[in-house]
Amino acid sequence: MNQKQYFIALICILVLGGGAFATFLTVHQAKTNAQHSALQTRRKEASAQTSEITKWTVDSVKEKHDAIDKRLKQTGFSGSVLVVSHGKVILSKGYYFSTIRDRRNNSPLTAYYIGSITKSITAVAFMQLRERGFIHFNDPVSQFIPHFPNGRRITMIDLLCHVSGIGDTTETAKFMTRNELVNRIALHSLHPASKPGTVWHYSDSNYALLAAILDQLTQEHLHQTLHAYIRQYIFQQAGMLRSGFGEQMDQAVSPSSGYIIEGANAFQERIPSFSQLLGCGDVYTTVWDLYLFDHALAHDQLLSKAATREIFSRHFSDVSYSCGWYLNRKGWGRDTYTSHGVLGGWNGSNAISANKQNYIVLLSNEKRSEVVFRKLNQFIIQTLDQ
Repeated sequence: MNQKQYFIALICILVLGGGAFATFLTVHQAKTNAQHSALQTRRKEASAQTSEITKWTVDSVKEKHDAIDKRLKQTGFSGSVLVVSHGKVILSKGYYFSTIRDRRNNSPLTAYYIGSITKSITAVAFMQLRERGFIHFNDPVSQFIPHFPNGRRITMIDLLCHVSGIGDTTETAKFMTRNELVNRIALHSLHPASKPGTVWHYSDSNYALLAAILDQLTQEHLHQTLHAYIRQYIFQQAGMLRSGFGEQMDQAVSPSSGYIIEGANAFQERIPSFSQLLGCGDVYTTVWDLYLFDHALAHDQLLSKAATREIFSRHFSDVSYSCGWYLNRKGWGRDTYTSHGVLGGWNGSNAISANKQNYIVLLSNEKRSEVVFRKLNQFIIQTLDQ
């Protein structure tokens, strides 16, 4: 290569190298700008979080505690209450007596029957077994109970959302085996009230039938009853050490008695056999245990994130009930998932805010109108948002 050619080559290298260097500077600057933007975003988020934390000063927590406590006393609430917001316990307290005869006080560790709140636990058991591949939303009842009336058209999601069209039954004090329970529901479903998947009608029969199917599956695949399965994979998983089923509450550390109040008189109402409340009303628990269930569910500790999202999603456009929960039920507080249950003199409600920051558990051993719980829940949500 002569000298002239050498200088031409050198100039080309410098030009090309300069272009590459310019390109490098451009890319580097873009990355720097992106990092700066991300840093600014994180700072804004941290500032918002700091603002949120600042809202929960000691004085603020006390103000909310006092306001909720005052309202509960004004309504004459008898039972136990737990309110947790943004990781802080706002109120954990018992009101009046767990048993009038012994004049034993209710406390945050008193056990109560929770009635239909049980359905939210049964639904989690279903979703877990679904994740194992044992059952699916669109499986028909006939797949598990071949001769059930209209069983080819009724699916699991119909049962979970109370749109099956099966008939109501009147629960009695008579003990029933699982098969006897299924046969009784079948007898009341010979003439469907509506086409499956079209009309919402709340009925214990939906969850009793679902639980009977789940019990069949857990015994077939896992060699344990549904109750044993729930104890192992839900109660123990969530840390619910004071929860159980049916008559076992008599052996609980702090059991309660449920009362019907008429004037100055209080009496205990006879309740159905727990064998007939399978999956729809046979659980007892405490406010703290129910909170542990709520928190574990909300934070994907019992199910995958996708399955948890399905629990709290509409499956039918005009039905706001899903898998044991009412979604944004009117009058129960803005942006909440709620459930409510009654059994004899026991009455309760359970609520999680949609942002999974507020938890409100009200369990009572005095039968009161559902309106009382709705108004209390709404008041508490409003108080927490202030």
